[in-house]
Amino acid sequence: MKKNHYFIEFDDDLERTKITIFLARKWGYLVLFSSALVIWLVMLTGMLIYLIGGRSPRIVLTFLLLLWLVIWFVFGRFLWKRWQYFAAGREILFIDQEQLIVRRPVSILGITNAYDMAHISPFYYSDTHNCPTFDYAYLHVYFGHGLSHEDAARIVNEINPRWFPELDVVL
Repeated sequence: MKKNHYFIEFDDDLERTKITIFLARKWGYLVLFSSALVIWLVMLTGMLIYLIGGRSPRIVLTFLLLLWLVIWFVFGRFLWKRWQYFAAGREILFIDQEQLIVRRPVSILGITNAYDMAHISPFYYSDTHNCPTFDYAYLHVYFGHGLSHEDAARIVNEINPRWFPELDVVL
């Protein structure tokens, strides 16, 4: 059974549900994080060249640069994930009996999070963030930012009866 909508595609079979949400890019954030990622890469390269280069810096300076390199690397991982988040043009949810996977693909890269279905609450609409939401233990997981309330309600009303039939949660 396949249903198409301008922003959402449902692909539902006996074993799983696949929901593709096409997202509008936020170009301001994408440019900001792309610029920050380029600056990060230039600075990282500069630090590595300085440390590996033929100079013999003092031991204290070397230690400080290595410490800064570790901090800079962790910051780069954060930047990389945020860049992937804003570069993705779609968000895909895969739901089956064991797990729910939320994927934001960027070519072969992208952010993928998997959640155990035993710990997932029914889906609901978050008024604060204006998007569909589910709770994973104590963590609120938001997806589909930018969808209209009708599209978000459509997702919630498609998922809850199929994967949470014991509960009566309808928007």
